Amino acid sequence: MNNGIKNEYSSCINVYHIRQNASKPECGMKGPSEIKYVSAYLSRMDVMSSLHVNKKIRYWKDVTDPVYLAFQAANSRPSIEILPDLLRQMPILIYIGEYDFICNHFGTENMLNIMQWNGRVGFDLGSGLISPSNPWIVENESAGRIRYARNLTYILFYNAGHMVPSNQARRSQAMLHQFIQLNLTYPNNGTLDADYSKTNQKSYDSFKKMALVLTTMVVIAFISIGFTWFLLCKLRVHEIILSCQRLSLFRSKEQSVVYQRFRSLDDDSVAFDGDPST
Repeated sequence: MNNGIKNEYSSCINVYHIRQNASKPECGMKGPSEIKYVSAYLSRMDVMSSLHVNKKIRYWKDVTDPVYLAFQAANSRPSIEILPDLLRQMPILIYIGEYDFICNHFGTENMLNIMQWNGRVGFDLGSGLISPSNPWIVENESAGRIRYARNLTYILFYNAGHMVPSNQARRSQAMLHQFIQLNLTYPNNGTLDADYSKTNQKSYDSFKKMALVLTTMVVIAFISIGFTWFLLCKLRVHEIILSCQRLSLFRSKEQSVVYQRFRSLDDDSVAFDGDPST
């Protein structure tokens, strides 16, 4: 497929972001302009070494044919057949930029509306109710539209193309962070600020309390171990001192016996054979 469509003035339309023009011959394949900084960073030898990259590879490239071809599957099942089975087992988030043409939101929304998962079709909530497409608010700003039904969350990003994290980095981070925390799909009102902040604050407070308890337990354990070690060392030193004192006392008594012997001989005037004084 030709990823760049030439208009009558021979300029390229970027199918990854239809509001942006692109230079030939890539016509959008070069990716965001910031990619050069990413490439420079990931091509550093110390970074590649930390990532355990094969030493034969000398630089990082955002798109390579061998990797692209390795992930191709000639007989892969379509998403409409794979997603229902996955949705029975886990929550899934699908997000698309409104200016992405190559993976446009019109086709994705049509697929979701006719797809059957977890007992119902599309965003049917039962009893004649359909999950509404609500405004998606991030930090009091209109960031897009959001819908949720039976483990599936769908978000349409405003002012973003194919590379949503590049076009809307802050909002992408908020979306991903909340989805990981399982707060994104809790309320079905499309807001990600008030309810999330309350829930996240509770989680953060609980985390702080847990961290404080664990830290206190570790400190008490260290103090206990240190105090026990101190007592054992002190007792050991005391035993050594007592042993030395006993040994010294034993030697003193031994010497006293010897000296007492000689003093006894002198005091009693014991005579030996051949002594002139006898």
